[in-house]
Amino acid sequence: MCFLGTINHSKKENKRKEEQQNGKNSKKVRTDGCQSRYRRSGSPKKIVGRRILLVVLLLAIGSGFLVYGFMNFLHGDSGWREISVKAGADLNCGEDFTLKYNVGASGVSAGGEAKALSMLYTDAAVKGYRLFNIDESFEDVTNLYDINQHPNEVLTVDPVLYDALKKVSDANCREIYLGPLYASLENLCASNDDAAAAQFDPNRNDAAAEETAAVAAFTQNPDDISLELSGENQVCLHVSDAYQAYAAEMGYTAYLDFFWMKNAFLIDYLADTIRGEGYQLGIISSKDGFVRCLDETGEKEYRYPLYHLSGNEIQSYGTMTYEGPKSIVFFHAYQAGSPDAYRYYQYQDKTMCTPYLSAADGKDHTAASELIVYSGEYGCADTLLAAFSDYQAESLSRESLETLTSQNIYSIWFENDEMQTTDEDLAVIVGNE
Repeated sequence: MCFLGTINHSKKENKRKEEQQNGKNSKKVRTDGCQSRYRRSGSPKKIVGRRILLVVLLLAIGSGFLVYGFMNFLHGDSGWREISVKAGADLNCGEDFTLKYNVGASGVSAGGEAKALSMLYTDAAVKGYRLFNIDESFEDVTNLYDINQHPNEVLTVDPVLYDALKKVSDANCREIYLGPLYASLENLCASNDDAAAAQFDPNRNDAAAEETAAVAAFTQNPDDISLELSGENQVCLHVSDAYQAYAAEMGYTAYLDFFWMKNAFLIDYLADTIRGEGYQLGIISSKDGFVRCLDETGEKEYRYPLYHLSGNEIQSYGTMTYEGPKSIVFFHAYQAGSPDAYRYYQYQDKTMCTPYLSAADGKDHTAASELIVYSGEYGCADTLLAAFSDYQAESLSRESLETLTSQNIYSIWFENDEMQTTDEDLAVIVGNE
């Protein structure tokens, strides 16, 4: 699935094939010594002069190409283009996201703007990957891995990570403490068959059910695990002796994990970093359905595809259109993009395991096949946290979703294959154009 509309780019006409074809039609000459001997004519001085003239001509042509290349770098083609992470960059989160930007639209050099934006985007993608990493430590940052490995110690973290932890703490989203169960879910989703998957499924295996209940019990109790955020980017993960002992026995390596929520926080970080440097004519989307549109001009129409699971078939319902800044979150009870491969599993009987685990019992809960929530005021992380409890309810409640409109957060969902919304101004193109 693609969560970003297609943008046409202008192209320069390529004449290389034509020139090569013309070259094939030119007269062939022998290249052995005899041929070169027969072709000599004129005095040595004339030959030297011709050679000097040829060298000068070639230098002029080469200089022309260099100047053209340099000017093309400076100016390039203005308009929408995809901005990529620089080749050869350190490990980063860029492969999960697509950044498109209207280079040159602000009156500056298109090529120079694209290069500067790529450098900024690359640095942010590398840093974001490191900050939210639970598998290894890095010298330049204190990340989630470090917090997990040093329970009951006060650590100073990067403001970006501190802000993310504060958001989930303020929202009382205790699902962030389900790190051990997210790891188990990844093992389930990586299974080759149903029998292997069932070993990690609390609904199909007694040992898995016992482990899930134990972790959920620890997660629910602030005396067993909690975050202390004391200001000035200082964080302490409090973990009880009992939980630490159980974690050691079970071989757990991470208490904290943003897991499926991670890209919501990463896309906000990437968008805010780019916007903070004055770049506002762009849009970022993730492969799992998060979108941050930065464009405040209101001059361009953007589109977001709407999908609906009808029976066992994922269908394209239509396209939402909008102008101006927007943050979009896509809750879905089925695989919708490549990052979902290690977070979803479907049994042969069509039962689907999803990543929306609840701190209440450690099991996954979804109120509907999909829920799209969006806001022009908040980022993806805040929008997600505001609506998450609605998506984990027994079923979606219009009354509950209507309360989000007071925060300028609007919803789209489906009932009996009919689209529902809390946004009176929603514009949708139904079907395919």
